[in-house]
Amino acid sequence: MKARGSIIRRLLGASILALPLFLGITGYAIDQAHTRSLIAAQESQLQLQFYGILGVMEWSNTQPISVDRLREPRFWQFRSGLYAFIHTRNGTLQWQSSSANSLEVLQEAFSPTAAGEEVFDEITLKDTAYFRYRYHVIWEDETGVEYPLIFTLLEHQDAFRQELLSFRKNIALWLGLAAVVLLVMQVLVLRWGLRPLRDMSRELRALEAGERESLGGTYPLELTGVTHNLNRLLEKEQQQRERYRNTLGNLAHSLKTPLSVMRSATNSETDPQITEQLDKMNNIIDYQLQRAVSAGPRRLGTKTPLKPMLERLCQTLTKVYRDSNLDFAIDCADTQALAMDEQDLMELLGNLIDNACKAAESRVAINVSPLNGSKLEVSVEDDGPGFPEDKIDALMERGNRGDQYGSGQGLGLAVAVDILNAYEAGMDIERSVLGGAKVRLALPA
Repeated sequence: MKARGSIIRRLLGASILALPLFLGITGYAIDQAHTRSLIAAQESQLQLQFYGILGVMEWSNTQPISVDRLREPRFWQFRSGLYAFIHTRNGTLQWQSSSANSLEVLQEAFSPTAAGEEVFDEITLKDTAYFRYRYHVIWEDETGVEYPLIFTLLEHQDAFRQELLSFRKNIALWLGLAAVVLLVMQVLVLRWGLRPLRDMSRELRALEAGERESLGGTYPLELTGVTHNLNRLLEKEQQQRERYRNTLGNLAHSLKTPLSVMRSATNSETDPQITEQLDKMNNIIDYQLQRAVSAGPRRLGTKTPLKPMLERLCQTLTKVYRDSNLDFAIDCADTQALAMDEQDLMELLGNLIDNACKAAESRVAINVSPLNGSKLEVSVEDDGPGFPEDKIDALMERGNRGDQYGSGQGLGLAVAVDILNAYEAGMDIERSVLGGAKVRLALPA
């Protein structure tokens, strides 16, 4: 099964995509709120300046407007950025602050307003941005005559924009630091949260290596069902193997008695063919009984050393085929092992090496080498006549024989194929450099 990447990487990738959007929206909302707050503060400041002018202003129909006691020093500083003007309704200038001397202000800055109306807005004059505050006042002199006056205050936006820019730089810096901190915290939280999965992975590897029989760690509630079901599956797999072996042993044992009766009733001199077949049946039954008895409990993931088994098989087959004077060559490292049941592996290799012995003229070669991934290649080849290429597919089927070296049950390589299928392993048959057949197995290591 092809891996689809790390869970942590996927979650972090999603966070890296989502965080800029979230922090961007957050930063925009904070910036807008702060901007509105600064503008409201500007409006309040200009409003206070207006009331300050109104409080100290002196004027009558016989004297010009006098505003001499202003406390705001910027009104007296040349081009300080804060300017005040007083106009009549028809636009005639009655007074301006000293800061506005020699300042060219367009007439549009003094647009009239309704009596009692207070207006705060922004205006751009000659590419310069200002905050503007206007108030239409009805001034009444001591004789009761009313005079409409329009107060206009302008304040340069340079200080406002500098403060806003400084705030934006700070908020960008802090949001960037927050993003880094959040990502680091998320990595730590994910590693802590996914630790039970790593623990389970380690236990599964130990289980595969035969170092333990079940999952026994303490897991959170979400994984308890998984571990419980896995342990039940392992237990049922072991029970199924035991039942299979017990059934096989019982079947073989139950056949011993009628087979013995048949052998007793058969005359070996008058019926040699029947006697020969009965002997073969007896050997098969003995083999299955021995296999069932010798097969003890097997833990999942137990690895079987290869070299000792190959040496035992070759020693046994040397005695069986002592008349053929065969030479066995084994090329296998002492540390090489397969993740297979010992009895399954013995039956698989025994079947293949036995077939090679039947076909060989004088030599059988067994080679073990690593493959890509967690597999080993085991090859068995001989110097016999080999298999015809048009019969290779038929050799995999039960009841077909590819040799004429002696009698047999006609199972051919189908027994090996069954075992290989159980372990999701593969097998190929080709011509050997020795002249005979070469069977290559790809087995789990």
